[in-house]
Amino acid sequence: MARAGINKALVQDACDALRARGVHPSIDAVRVELGNTGSKSTIQRYLKELSECDPSARAVNLSDELLKYISSLAERLTEHALAAVAEDRARLQRQQEGLVRQRVAEQARLEQLQLAHTTALTERREGLERERALSERLHEAEGERQRLREAEHSSDRLLEERATQILSLEDKHRHARAALKHYRQQQAEQREHELRQHEVQLQQLQQERRTLLGQVLAKQEEAGQMYRDLERLNGEQRQQQQQTRACERELQELRLQLQVCVTSQQTDQRHIQALFAERAALHEKAKRYLLMHRQDSRSLRKASEQIKALQLQLAEECGKAPRA
Repeated sequence: MARAGINKALVQDACDALRARGVHPSIDAVRVELGNTGSKSTIQRYLKELSECDPSARAVNLSDELLKYISSLAERLTEHALAAVAEDRARLQRQQEGLVRQRVAEQARLEQLQLAHTTALTERREGLERERALSERLHEAEGERQRLREAEHSSDRLLEERATQILSLEDKHRHARAALKHYRQQQAEQREHELRQHEVQLQQLQQERRTLLGQVLAKQEEAGQMYRDLERLNGEQRQQQQQTRACERELQELRLQLQVCVTSQQTDQRHIQALFAERAALHEKAKRYLLMHRQDSRSLRKASEQIKALQLQLAEECGKAPRA
């Protein structure tokens, strides 16, 4: 069924416009001229009626129309292929520039992480040195404490011996006994005071040691995270390099296919020149050349479809790179 508004007058106007441009008014050409409206059967019926009403249209040389159609089709296919190839080259150039900028940014980030990693290692070594110094101080404090305990035991033994002597001489040395008792009390208080000081110093050193251990563990965790980030960035860089090489290989394949299309186009142009040379015999061989032209058109359509498929595949592959 024809769409509303399509009639014989509109088809006549479309045919006149096509002929004015030197284009054969075929069914597809008329339908495109009408804005892709109307069914092909309706347009064919109107064209048949118009050809029956216009004797001059039947007098048009079939060979001239066929040559014009072939030339127009070849020019349109050439322009379309060149435009598609230029667009693909521009898009690939933009993608390659984006990948290069991304690679430079990631290289700078990698250098920053390496610098931070070096700083963290330096701080860790400093923390270990401080921990070693504190451990030595703690060991010295433990030795001093042990020495004071031994001195205390020695003093206790000495005092016990003196007490035994004083008990045996209690009647003769009361004043010395009182003085010795007072001396023992002072010595005991002094020893207790020194022990309390050493206990306080030991607790402070232990607290500092725990604080430094916590800092060292935090630095170790931070250094481990930096190691993991560095490994992840190296993996991403290797993946992007692989994707870049894949894009370059696909670009080379597209260039080879473009060369094949250009070679096929040149072959078609030589064939068209041969048709010009054989114009006298074209009327008798029109059907055979028409079949050859249709076959060439199918080959060109297949080549165009392959190029479009490869373009879509290339766009999908290159579109994955930034997300990776």
